[in-house]
Amino acid sequence: MSDPIRPADLALFLLASGETLPRKRARDQQADIAGLELKRRVLDLLVAYDPEPDTLELCLARIVEELGPPTGPTRGICSSIRDEWEMAAATPGFIDWLLDQALFESQRSGEKGGKRRGKVDR
Repeated sequence: MSDPIRPADLALFLLASGETLPRKRARDQQADIAGLELKRRVLDLLVAYDPEPDTLELCLARIVEELGPPTGPTRGICSSIRDEWEMAAATPGFIDWLLDQALFESQRSGEKGGKRRGKVDR
């Protein structure tokens, strides 16, 4: 990508990549699902606020305040998003990888949807 991305763009890529979807595991995933839902909420707010790159930290702090207690999990998620932002800036292929993941997830969702529709239509 020739133009630098905005934090909201990264949030959209992360949402589309399937990163916030639960994985198939043979254990209770209630805690995983709660954490992924919180990450989706943080990413959705980041998209809505659309901060300038140099105000990302302030925006993430605002999100922690807005979502309220308990703040520890939200701070942890915001910290990981900040790390992903730094990775995107330092690793040229990271955004391309996220785009590939988003395309894969979109195709996978379409295949699942098509199979379900086929069963319902019969």
